[in-house]
Amino acid sequence: MRRHLCLLIMAKINYKFSFSVLFFFLFYFFCFSFPVYGLEIISTEDVSVNAVVGSTPLVDGGGSPNPLYIPETAVRFSGIAYPYAPVYLLKEGVVQDKVFSNSSGYFSVTLKEEYSSTVLYTLFAVDLFGNRSLLLNYPIVVYQGYLTHLSGIRFAPTIVTNKVEVHPYDYLTVSGYATPSEDLEIFVIDKNNNKKKYEFNAKIDGTYKLTFPMLNYSLGEYVVYVKYINDKRISKLLKFKVAEEPKSDNGDTKDIPGDCNFDKRIDLVDFSILAYWYKKPNPPVCLDTNKDKIINLVDFSILAFYWTGRYE
Repeated sequence: MRRHLCLLIMAKINYKFSFSVLFFFLFYFFCFSFPVYGLEIISTEDVSVNAVVGSTPLVDGGGSPNPLYIPETAVRFSGIAYPYAPVYLLKEGVVQDKVFSNSSGYFSVTLKEEYSSTVLYTLFAVDLFGNRSLLLNYPIVVYQGYLTHLSGIRFAPTIVTNKVEVHPYDYLTVSGYATPSEDLEIFVIDKNNNKKKYEFNAKIDGTYKLTFPMLNYSLGEYVVYVKYINDKRISKLLKFKVAEEPKSDNGDTKDIPGDCNFDKRIDLVDFSILAYWYKKPNPPVCLDTNKDKIINLVDFSILAFYWTGRYE
């Protein structure tokens, strides 16, 4: 409301009036220096609203050669992904732009906008192995004449395992991409929620790989994920099983629940298949994401969590 009032004041100002420096900074502090509302802030991220030099004159300064300007309306997202990773920006589920991070994983993407009460923006990154990050969603209020900048974004590491089932005397390898040289921790959780933790570092190129023996693991199913130390955001969860007679077909798995056409994506095709089997008996195993032998809202919720859509 305050910003709308400020914009109205600016529009009504006599263009022959010359701002004093003191008046400008007081005006700027009142109108620009408060936080943005309507934004979902993650613990590692910092939101700022900036007024920068744009292309539309605000006042001519009474004939001054240095008129004041207001910025074009835009939103900007910046942060850390993975080295040389494409980062996609979606608006209301539709891809708007794609940029590439640098060797350190830093990226910045700016989208020109118009005023809107709330817009849902989504970002995701794809590492050099082709593994997609989890989606990051940001509902943001867009203000006319402002650059709304969300900085400090950091994607959780990507993760794959080399086996779906593993023998008790064998080894499991967990690998993926993260921020270069960052401290990581892998958690392995059994059905009783008991956890085992492994700490290590990503390489300077952002890759990581950890191989550990199954000797101290009982037979049964486990979940594994990776995260940055002291960060709340985790990677997606992968399942694996310790078995006396593991399946022979054990290539790298991304373990995407609901991917019944095995194209390594969750999109409208998978949604339509899931909708067809809604509350019907004996659904296909690939659809029954939580293995309760019925397709209900829980399965749709899990499918939505792994949603990728078509982004190429």
